[in-house]
Amino acid sequence: ITLLGTPAEMYVSGTQYVALVLSYPFVMGAAAHLYLPVFMNIKITTSYEYLQYRFGRGVRILSSICFTVQMVVYMSIVVYAPALALQQVTGLNLDLSCAIIFLVCIFYTTIGGIKAVMWTDTFQAACMFGSFLAIIIKGNNDVGGASIVWDRNYESGRIELFNFTADPRMRHTVWSLVIGGYFTWVSIYGINQTQVQRYLTVKKMSQAVKAIWWNVIGIGSLLLICAYGGLVTYAMYYKCDPLTTQQVEKKDQLFPLFVMQVMGDYPGVPGLFVAGVFSGALSTVSSGLNSLAAVCLRDFVEGGFGVKLDETKATR
Repeated sequence: ITLLGTPAEMYVSGTQYVALVLSYPFVMGAAAHLYLPVFMNIKITTSYEYLQYRFGRGVRILSSICFTVQMVVYMSIVVYAPALALQQVTGLNLDLSCAIIFLVCIFYTTIGGIKAVMWTDTFQAACMFGSFLAIIIKGNNDVGGASIVWDRNYESGRIELFNFTADPRMRHTVWSLVIGGYFTWVSIYGINQTQVQRYLTVKKMSQAVKAIWWNVIGIGSLLLICAYGGLVTYAMYYKCDPLTTQQVEKKDQLFPLFVMQVMGDYPGVPGLFVAGVFSGALSTVSSGLNSLAAVCLRDFVEGGFGVKLDETKATR
């Protein structure tokens, strides 16, 4: 979603969205020093087990149900984005692309568990950064350099960074992005099972704390790279909007179109872009599948129905 949505947001609405990056240090600080110690000290498998200690079994089961529904819907959206990019680049059927992504994730998540999820996440992150940097650097040079990119976006009114208005009708402001971004992301990094399961795999809490703080640099730089990609895309099409000329139907197809027109003559590069977008989807889906398996086993089978399984039976 970030890899395709952020460039499209920059292209259509301007740069105010990048103020979201200001919320990341507050999110990671809360996750590392407020939420993580609780989960590490009580030695749980899922974050929702804590709710039973605090409020009772009913709250735990209800929260697990909400998480399950939310994760199923969210994974569907996450898979749709790269499938859309693949359709734009290769013409492959949208439904077939979605099926392939899920089958690949189910295979290696089932075989390798959380260890496979974390190792593939590492490789997929490198793939994402590498592919987007290569494409943006080439596009930036084709446009004429960073100064041309900045000038064309500035002249169109897309450069906006410090909008502190309190008007709730504004699409983005510093207040909505920092405050809203904090609560959005802390719900993921602080308590979401897809993240908590990663924290609980390390032997020492200090290792998890370091990993969380490194995320400020990781997701912050990814957001800024994708944002600049949107500015480069606008600088390329500022006299001929693909949405107006109906070269694309949806704004999420803008960046894939840009990739094909800038890098289409270079064998393998469009595939590198697709691999980068798919890496983000695979990472999300694999961690989602693993977390859903843990929630179903610990919260529903054992916590809800009271079935007690030893580790051998539980992991079959």
